[in-house]
Amino acid sequence: MNHDEPITLASLNLHGGLTARGAPFDVADACHRLKADVITLQEAWRPDELPDVVTAVAAELGAQVRYRGLARNTSRALLGVGTDTGPGTWGLAVLSLLPVTGYQEIELGRAPGDRISRAAQVVTLTMPGGKALRVVNTHLTHRFTSPAQLMLLARRLEAGAVSGPDVPTVIVGDLNMPRLGTLAAPGYRAPVRGRTYPAGRAWIQLDHLLLRGPVRVSAAEVADPVGSDHLPIRAELSVR
Repeated sequence: MNHDEPITLASLNLHGGLTARGAPFDVADACHRLKADVITLQEAWRPDELPDVVTAVAAELGAQVRYRGLARNTSRALLGVGTDTGPGTWGLAVLSLLPVTGYQEIELGRAPGDRISRAAQVVTLTMPGGKALRVVNTHLTHRFTSPAQLMLLARRLEAGAVSGPDVPTVIVGDLNMPRLGTLAAPGYRAPVRGRTYPAGRAWIQLDHLLLRGPVRVSAAEVADPVGSDHLPIRAELSVR
């Protein structure tokens, strides 16, 4: 890879590995089809008694994986996703083919009426030219206060609580808000435009990629469906 060549970042809400109708889909194939150097996942499901598909596909890709559980000792049925009552952990994951030089987490708390507490994974990566890029993977609440959580996240990143305030930053994931709501993160721009939910007949964009700092976008899109109830998003990025 040339130093000036962009990397591809993709994001997908996995819906626990189930389609909108509750049938399993091929998570490994979905990740392969994204054809990305970095993949951020939300609603990643790790069953207690079965192989962990996310870790397995990371190994197939030759990627490092960072996982953060948001709900442990639960089931997909208890979370309202499908009917499977087998125990496991529900959370976030980042798969990276780029070198990982730092990893931390930011707690965002539990919104009123939400079933789980929210958090963000902060992964500092080394780009092909040697510059740092901070990728922040999160899945914000669906309980109408997601902009407040986004504002909190942006403030903590700007305060330099993680990796320093001046690192070029991407906040990415299922933010559970329309595009207008992303204005709660001042100083960030949103290059991906398009409806992402529901995948079968999308009418709203809930999945976003927000940039701050000298990050150049050479392409950005809502990608084709891969099985989940959300559509993936992808962007080609480089750090100037």
